[in-house]
Amino acid sequence: MSDDEAERKHIEKCIRSFRFYRKHALLSIRKSCKDYRALSPAHQGLLPNYLTQMEDVRRCIDKNYTVILHMLAGVEHMFQQDQEEEEEEETNGTEDDEMDDSKTSCGNGLTQFDLDKIYTTIRQFVRDWAAEGAPERSKCYTPILDAVTARYPQSKGVEVLVPGVGLGRLSWEFAHRGFNAEGNEFSYHMLIASNFVLNKTSPSEKLPICPWATTPTNNVRHADRIVEILIPDVDTADIPSHAKYGMCAGDFTEVYRDVEGRYDVVAACFFLDTARNVVEYLELIYRMLKKGGHLVSIGPLLYHYSGIPGEWSIEITWEDLISVVKKIGFEIEEEKDMPDVPYINNVNSMLNVSYRSKLLVAKKP
Repeated sequence: MSDDEAERKHIEKCIRSFRFYRKHALLSIRKSCKDYRALSPAHQGLLPNYLTQMEDVRRCIDKNYTVILHMLAGVEHMFQQDQEEEEEEETNGTEDDEMDDSKTSCGNGLTQFDLDKIYTTIRQFVRDWAAEGAPERSKCYTPILDAVTARYPQSKGVEVLVPGVGLGRLSWEFAHRGFNAEGNEFSYHMLIASNFVLNKTSPSEKLPICPWATTPTNNVRHADRIVEILIPDVDTADIPSHAKYGMCAGDFTEVYRDVEGRYDVVAACFFLDTARNVVEYLELIYRMLKKGGHLVSIGPLLYHYSGIPGEWSIEITWEDLISVVKKIGFEIEEEKDMPDVPYINNVNSMLNVSYRSKLLVAKKP
């Protein structure tokens, strides 16, 4: 199979997983309803609102799926989907459908991992494009923006690359401030969603999503699970006319392999630890920067490929990472702890994740 054919099939699978969201999410709701009906009458009587609550969740899933269909409207024509698959995905069933192991499997050549990407993408809208995500953005994006603007107070003509840009908010913030900003993203799930929010939405017609509808655990109140947020919280077209803004799809190390001295800033948020080999990332970033350019990074060292069967990964300490940064040729301008940096958190949940992150500003002399 050629690289182009492999990429085409990958994108088709991505689109198929978006289309499968509603069916997959409703299977979980139907199972919850079935499990409730298996309770004794006495126990059901102690939970009189349970089925009504599941109907609330079902409506939330429908709202999310409406947004997904809007997202796919501009990309579905790129690849012809198999008719049999589409017919299967449009089969919704009823609440009383009998559940068994075959129905709880994803099917359609999709894995649970594929569907988890959809759920993560929907939740990422909160972090990047909802007013509710502002406190989180202030802890992960604002320190990067502040570090860059302090060093480049005149933004016009300053070239900024944001690798691992996700849904695009950080790169948009740079463009909004007048920088020439480029986002790079490997995930087609994220690229489809960012293309939608950046190019096909407006603050005058905000869209409702329910990001926590498919999260049945750690809810204090039912209302927390079905809460509705509106996206986007800003006018994504609000970019100065002189500023250039774009997105580049593909693997960071492949897309920028031959780039030398192009960027003034590489702004990396929760990115360095996505590498199989973080040394390769750092060498590439050094080569991409102009003389006097800066790497500005914030994040932990989770190392995304660590412990995954069949994948290789080099995990080094922060101490060793800083040593490598210096040996490559960078000069450290700033390094400090950034405690309690959250990642896609639901502030009303009983479970939230935050990282004791590190802020790094390194200059290429």
